[in-house]
Order: sequence, then C-alpha cells, then structure tokens
Amino acid sequence: MRKIGMMLAMLVCAVMAQAGEYAYLVFVNQSNDTTALSVADMTLKVNENSLTVTNAEGTVNFTLTELQFMQFMTEEGQMAQKLSDVLDANAPIDVYSILGVKVGHYNSLPDAAGVLGKGSYVITNGKNSQTIVVR
Repeated sequence: MRKIGMMLAMLVCAVMAQAGEYAYLVFVNQSNDTTALSVADMTLKVNENSLTVTNAEGTVNFTLTELQFMQFMTEEGQMAQKLSDVLDANAPIDVYSILGVKVGHYNSLPDAAGVLGKGSYVITNGKNSQTIVVR
C-alpha cells in the first residue's frame, strides 16, 4: 500500500505541474462514480490509504484502493483528451518513467502495452505526451 501511495504522490506532482489549462480534476472510483473538483487553490495529501483533496470549496477524502483513475477536465462535464486522441496508436513512441528515465522506444502503443509492467509512465510521440498508469 505504501508503494501505491508513493507512486500516486509522484504522479500527482507530475500531473499538477501540467494543470494550468484545466479547470477541474475528476476522480472516478471503482463503481464509476465521478467527483469533479475545481483546481483553484487545490492541494493533495496522500496518507497511508487515503487521498485528501482540499480546494477553495472544501475538503474531500478518497480511499486509494477505491480510486480507478483521475483526469483533468477543461470545463465541467468535458473530460480532457483520451490517450488515443493525443497519440497515434500506430506511430513510434518513447516511454519514460514518471521520474523521467527512458524505459524504451517502441514501434507503436500496442507494442509497448505488451511489454510494460505495472506502474506510471509518460508516453511521448513527437511533440505530444500523455501520462498513463498500467495496472
């Protein structure tokens, strides 16, 4: 559980660095229930098994094992781009760890998907990039 918390903390730091153009961060649990929170004055704190999110509107707690994913939205109800919208699935890609260490170069997303182990990665394809989590 401690590894999950540390990985989430690193991912949150990397993702929040790119949050400037988005108004909301959406949290989706295992039941596909969504919670959209404004990124204005947002702070995230990871405890042993929970994520505490505080913004200008208040505080919300999430159990880490119940979270499926989180994603930025540009406007309420409008999710940020999907991976397939950002990267060409059939073009060559470079894969990096969340800390910026190059993991490998692959001919396509499907080629990389067959090789990558569990973890968080940054996928680049030309000038486009996307952060992913492999479970």
